[in-house]
Amino acid sequence: MRNRSTMVALAATGISVIFAACGGSEGSVSSGAGAGGAGAGANASSGNGSGNGSGNGSGTGGDTSTGFGTDGPGEITTGPSSGAGEGAGGGASCAGETKTAELVPLDLYIMLDSSGSMKDRLATGRSKWDAVTDALEAFFTDPKSEGLGVGLQYFPLLNADVPNSCTTHEQCGDSGPCALRACRSSFSASTGMQICVEDADCSDGDECIDIGVCSQSREICDLVGERCGGRAGTCYRVSRSTCAHPYSCVTEDYATPDVSIAPLDAAWADELIGSIGRTFPDGGTPTAGALSGAIAQARAHAEANPTHRVVTVLATDGMPTECNPTSADGIAEIAAGGLSGSPSISTFVIGVFGRDDDGAQDTMNRIAEGGGTTSAYFIDTSSDVTQAFLDALSEIRGTSLACEYQVPAPSAGQTLDYGTLNVQHTPPEGADPSTIFYVASEARCDATAGGWYYDIDPTTGGTPTKIVMCPATCTRFQAGGQVQLQVGCKTEIPPVN
Repeated sequence: MRNRSTMVALAATGISVIFAACGGSEGSVSSGAGAGGAGAGANASSGNGSGNGSGNGSGTGGDTSTGFGTDGPGEITTGPSSGAGEGAGGGASCAGETKTAELVPLDLYIMLDSSGSMKDRLATGRSKWDAVTDALEAFFTDPKSEGLGVGLQYFPLLNADVPNSCTTHEQCGDSGPCALRACRSSFSASTGMQICVEDADCSDGDECIDIGVCSQSREICDLVGERCGGRAGTCYRVSRSTCAHPYSCVTEDYATPDVSIAPLDAAWADELIGSIGRTFPDGGTPTAGALSGAIAQARAHAEANPTHRVVTVLATDGMPTECNPTSADGIAEIAAGGLSGSPSISTFVIGVFGRDDDGAQDTMNRIAEGGGTTSAYFIDTSSDVTQAFLDALSEIRGTSLACEYQVPAPSAGQTLDYGTLNVQHTPPEGADPSTIFYVASEARCDATAGGWYYDIDPTTGGTPTKIVMCPATCTRFQAGGQVQLQVGCKTEIPPVN
């Protein structure tokens, strides 16, 4: 379990964008000093002028740089440029106006477990549901969350066509069988009864028997026709029950939010809190369907808002019990599909479990790993669940905000050359700034050195909207400091070994 004690301070740091022109020439992005003299030809150069001329020439050609090319994996070159700049001799220099940078807007789609186990009591006497929802309400009304996009849905959801009760399996359809019989050994199991139709549905040596109910106490019993203990009455066979699998596994059901994703303000916080107040925990844990729907909704929102970072937050207190797959690896594959898709959707996981929930932490970590967030926020039910859950949400907010920045808009009358942008970071302790190398794509991120890339590769003809930090760089940025974007000098790439 990773340490969650570090508070993310990036949102409070100074962040600026520097628009710079190299070499002082007008209409050129040359990185060297030009040779003096008048020129009208359209020379094809990489912008590295030869000589140290002191003349004041003026070129008539406009900048026709393609701005972005590749010599090899992860390498950048400027394209052909016409016009000779106004050279004064010497090396390159960058100076320009400074503007405030904007972090990419962050949106969360929270998929909240409202299964029956959320009614379980903590040592404090409060239910897990009350502890978790108190944390959510505090997060929604936290001034630091203002402007953050938040949407909400719950799981399980009922199938739309499931009947309120059943007397035959046929009445349940895909939600069946009707819960009239169960495996004998499961009557005393802590995990609940295993509904069956015949012996073959139970484990070897077990028996599928009728479910009974004591006539006086209305308790479930397994010895139909016999007396229940104490004054509970006689055990009578159940003739009317409910469908064994009434919960939806349909992606579209969970992709439809109970509260849509929208920026948090006082009114939207009230919408979210009101939704929670109308929800009561009950039922099983169809994790696969819920996560598939959460990713689908997050992706649809990201497509409609391409300048935003959209992530899912899966908050649960139970191991998967409904909908296939139920294995950790199977659900991790769903999360991995969200991460590898376009737009890419990361999945954060918050698990609330007791110490005796064997395998829970490994399962939650596996899902988080598939979703690209390394490990789950695992909350022990013996701790202060409300505070720990609020801390997890706050860290998710800060972690996500540290990793992506909006591509800066150029000054009036200028166009942005994607091959002339550099990212610099000044640590919070005031050390010298360092340049973060451009690595072209997420696949080329260095595990130690990090790097950055555009969300859309400009060489494909697309228009980037985000500057994305590699994981190692993102981790450094989370510690705070100042991030600057320098525009006007050839983008720096990792040196060739």
